[in-house]
Amino acid sequence: MGQVDDKQWAHASQLLAAAQSPGNDLAKGVEAFVPRNSSAVVGVVHNGTLWASLVVTADGSGCLAAVGTVDPDGLEPSVDLAGISSEAVHWVQGHYGRCSLGLFFDKPQAAAFLNASDKAAAIRAASTAGGLMLSPVPPALALALA
Repeated sequence: MGQVDDKQWAHASQLLAAAQSPGNDLAKGVEAFVPRNSSAVVGVVHNGTLWASLVVTADGSGCLAAVGTVDPDGLEPSVDLAGISSEAVHWVQGHYGRCSLGLFFDKPQAAAFLNASDKAAAIRAASTAGGLMLSPVPPALALALA
């Protein structure tokens, strides 16, 4: 397991527990969108802070090698979605190596995404609503959203 911030972990667990989507969506997402030897970070921003995060790392064979959270104390202060997501991706790169996917939602859009049966449509809706920051984007995800 990677580094875990108890508050981040509890918030992520709370969102996942309330989600209506099948539990294997996370595993499918890692397999499909986290290239080998890279990490992905998914974050939820609420009230100007990184409220929840999940960092996953795939090893050279594509298997899940580490799961953790972002350390919010390691981020430069920022209050908007773009600034917080940029800081979190930078933090992941400094602690886990190459970050191939950064997916950040505001809290309402995160809940909508987790409960959506069509994840691509939920990402598009979150983007339209201004509640999404997606950077970096791996080629497989860019194709799925096109």
